[in-house]
Amino acid sequence: MKSIIKYPPVGDIEICTRKNILRTTFSVSAQKVRITTSPFFVNTLFPLSEERINWILKTQQKLKEKYATLTLLPTSEIKTCFFTIRFVPDTRLEQKYVFSLRRESDELRVYYCTNIDFEQPKTQQSIRRILQQVLKVEAKSFLPNRLKENAENYKFTFESVRINNATSRWGSCSSKKRINLSCYLMLLPLELIDFVLVHELCHTEQMNHGADFKRKMKSIFPNNDLLNKRLREEAKRALVLKI
Repeated sequence: MKSIIKYPPVGDIEICTRKNILRTTFSVSAQKVRITTSPFFVNTLFPLSEERINWILKTQQKLKEKYATLTLLPTSEIKTCFFTIRFVPDTRLEQKYVFSLRRESDELRVYYCTNIDFEQPKTQQSIRRILQQVLKVEAKSFLPNRLKENAENYKFTFESVRINNATSRWGSCSSKKRINLSCYLMLLPLELIDFVLVHELCHTEQMNHGADFKRKMKSIFPNNDLLNKRLREEAKRALVLKI
């Protein structure tokens, strides 16, 4: 169950109650605060301590400063594995939050209303959601087949593959060999996509990152350490699109 309360100076706080949890957790984003707790603990949440309020405000400020550098602008160009995304003004579009997309060979054009304010949070969220859908369509078309090719090439087997919108990890693999892949992988160059896919395939044999796992990765990618470094750098670039 969810409810919203106003709590100065923090602002709106979303309260989520779940019967099966035993502790209270605080989640802070640049725009909101969420408290997840048991229904039995709701009456004990407030007033928040001064220490907790200061932590929330400082965390939100840091996040706002961080995302201020990640604003999508009309001049932004986003490179994916197979095409470049560009923004193009279109005087025929009259509604602010209605966009038109057109794919032309290696370019995806996002047409937007000329009087839209790109820096408004609603605009940023709308654009990111549209681009997320584009990436998901591309990912579903490409990643499962690419995973299968890598599995055949390097003698792995897996049970299933699903494409999701995960923003905290590129992929994951369960003990039942079920692999999940983020649609944001499509923002990487092909070499790094393969690196992530093989990483998850290695987890079908080794669930941890121990010596055997590292040995297997290096047998396939002798430049494993360099690719790991490149992947971390690409993660910073990809952050601009994640929602």
